[in-house]
Amino acid sequence: MWKNNIKIAWRNIRKNRGFALLNITGLTVGITCFLLLGAYIVHEMSYDRFIPNAGRIAYVSFAYKSPNDVDFHYSGVTPSAVAPTLQKEFAEVERAVRLYHYNQEGLIQKDNEQIKETKLRFADEAFFEVINYTFLAGNAAQALSAPYQIVLSEALAKKYFPASEALGQTLQIDGQPWKVSGVVPTPPSYTQLPFDAILSNKHLQRYQEPQWHSANDVTLVLLKNETSFGTLEQKANSYIQTMFADVFDSGSALKIHLEPLPDVHLYSNVGSGNLTYVYIFGALGLSIMVIACVNFANLSLARSAERTKEIGVKKVLGASRRALFFHFLAECSMMVLAALILAMLLAYFLLPVFAVYIGTVIQLSFQSSILFYLGVLIFAVCIALLAGSGPAWVISAFKPTQNIQRKTWGNGKGPSWRNALVVFQFTISTLFIICTLVTTKQLHYIQTKNTGLQRAQMVVLDGDILSSADRSALKNKLLACPEIIGFSASYDSPVNIQGGYNVNKAEGKSADFRLSVTAIPIEKDFVSVFEIPIVAGEPLTDGDIARAQDTTDARRYSFVVNEQFVQAMQWTPELAIGKQINLNGRQGRIKTVVQDFNFASLREDIQPVVLFPEYSYFGNVFVKVATGSNMRQALDRIQHVWKEVKPQAPFTYHFLDDDFTALYQLEKQTSRTMLLFSIITIGIACMGLFALAAFQAQKRIKEIGIRKVLGASVGKIVSLLTAGFLKMVMLALILAVPIGWWVMRGWLQHFAYRIALDWWIFLIAGLLAVGVAFLTISGQAMRAARTNPVNNLRDE
Repeated sequence: MWKNNIKIAWRNIRKNRGFALLNITGLTVGITCFLLLGAYIVHEMSYDRFIPNAGRIAYVSFAYKSPNDVDFHYSGVTPSAVAPTLQKEFAEVERAVRLYHYNQEGLIQKDNEQIKETKLRFADEAFFEVINYTFLAGNAAQALSAPYQIVLSEALAKKYFPASEALGQTLQIDGQPWKVSGVVPTPPSYTQLPFDAILSNKHLQRYQEPQWHSANDVTLVLLKNETSFGTLEQKANSYIQTMFADVFDSGSALKIHLEPLPDVHLYSNVGSGNLTYVYIFGALGLSIMVIACVNFANLSLARSAERTKEIGVKKVLGASRRALFFHFLAECSMMVLAALILAMLLAYFLLPVFAVYIGTVIQLSFQSSILFYLGVLIFAVCIALLAGSGPAWVISAFKPTQNIQRKTWGNGKGPSWRNALVVFQFTISTLFIICTLVTTKQLHYIQTKNTGLQRAQMVVLDGDILSSADRSALKNKLLACPEIIGFSASYDSPVNIQGGYNVNKAEGKSADFRLSVTAIPIEKDFVSVFEIPIVAGEPLTDGDIARAQDTTDARRYSFVVNEQFVQAMQWTPELAIGKQINLNGRQGRIKTVVQDFNFASLREDIQPVVLFPEYSYFGNVFVKVATGSNMRQALDRIQHVWKEVKPQAPFTYHFLDDDFTALYQLEKQTSRTMLLFSIITIGIACMGLFALAAFQAQKRIKEIGIRKVLGASVGKIVSLLTAGFLKMVMLALILAVPIGWWVMRGWLQHFAYRIALDWWIFLIAGLLAVGVAFLTISGQAMRAARTNPVNNLRDE
């Protein structure tokens, strides 16, 4: 029976090529979008699941709260003492290891040039016992057992030793020889622990006596049992509370939090992903898939109006409803199969383009898995049933007497189904338009908001490869150039300051006073270069720098604080000037109060911040180019001066606006994706609406002819044919607006600084939906209205 059904189905598809092409195209586009979005979601959900025993590996985060804090401040790094303490004190721990970012220049010698590498990590000897990479060369047990041993990723090994075996070779990093003791596969993009090389930490002084006072290490713990996370966390925090009883007595609190490594990316306070956007992309993909299936079903139901005689004759000749059902299901399934094959090919070739479009990396490696092909088969069956079973069931239910008399199911369930499906399609489409408008407006607001510091024309150079003398020479030479009007430096990027500090002493406060603040070492001219308005006090001077660099007990700092800091201390800006404070052991006085500025994402409110001159390390150097200057010429001048000061070091730069934009990468991805798929969704919906309008016009062709003979104008007929469709679109708009308002209101709550949901956003979305729908159906209506009525009525 199936063989016969397939033959007949193929004949019908060939006979109605236009209809089949339209249906297959709509479904292909829908499945392609679903697969692309699904690839992104699978990528996000795959983080670190490729690591053996990942379910037993705990990622340890650290949290601190001062008496004046409402909530804990979470950090993805811990003090260096956490790993050895957990290893020593708790039986649940099999191994505990640390990762520490290589914070020197990172210049690797290759032939006559130096190449900057940023993904170098120090690690404990047992690192590869916990993160169990398969070694392509070398011995995992001995790879980090001695000082100055290094394990390279496969990509880095090929980069520096393209023509020879890397194992046993020597790599010069910042002038220090490192012996290659192993090569491992390059970590995929879906990992919280990216690296190009793992370096032995045996020689580092900071690990000779583990410390609790500063947090800089990523701590990973391999548990003996997957169920021990909660037990170990509770025991460890009890141990910390006993060890630091004086801190807890003062009203402060410390704690660690253990999370399964695969959960960190999406579910943790310190993860790099956001589960909300996975849900958004999932809802988007599912909605487009459903719309494509609805479109397929709607077109099939509309087309069935022309096959009523065929169905009636088959039933009179003895065909059962069950046989007709499977016949039409086979026909739909063949089109679904064709659409699925085309969609998989398109998704395969479009995935890299899609990844670039949304600004991320999507790396998948499951095509060789039997589960992948099993999933494809199940997916095909589901789509065939979802898109084809409804029309097949409705069509097979036609009554033969009505069918042979050409009485279609115009007053039955058919139009109700079709109308409901059209309303559903345009509800989702309008919702997508609303979401796209809101996300685009919010992103524009973020990018144009005055954050309190000037980012424009600011070139950022690599500061960690410059010595103090290099930096001073570079500053003097650049400020002599007419295009350059400012030069400064800081530890972090000023748009995303990460340093967590504590003010534990302050003039006029009690002995147990504590205040958690964000703080950053800066160069003397930082405030003036970024044009941060001074509220009280004076700018930093060379004398302030000299006192901060004093190596005797007379060393004193001059601090720059913001208005939020002053408010938290319950001072006025004028009263704060000259006050003595202690910042993590740095004693000094407040010299300057500046206006509040956003030093982190606009998702967060401005918090107390302290800027202090400390010249031991600057990760970023900022060069301000004069407004109106030719940026290309200015960059050439900066590069020329750089090469004079640091001839062998690579010259790399970016703009500070790039750092700011990177804070909103997920929002940018979402906005661009919503825009793209809103267009696609409207296109699919209009494709179906176009076909329905054509079928409706064809179905009423004689009615139109009679009306024209009786004097109806073209406008009247167009209005007659479009009114019903526009009513459905208006109903979709009524449904979409409150849903869109509710969804976008929830999304905007993630931002401390956000736009208002103005009424005109919904008006524009409605006008776009109605306008596109009208243009889609009016062409068919005009064509039908202008047809010669003699031709329409000739066979009556």
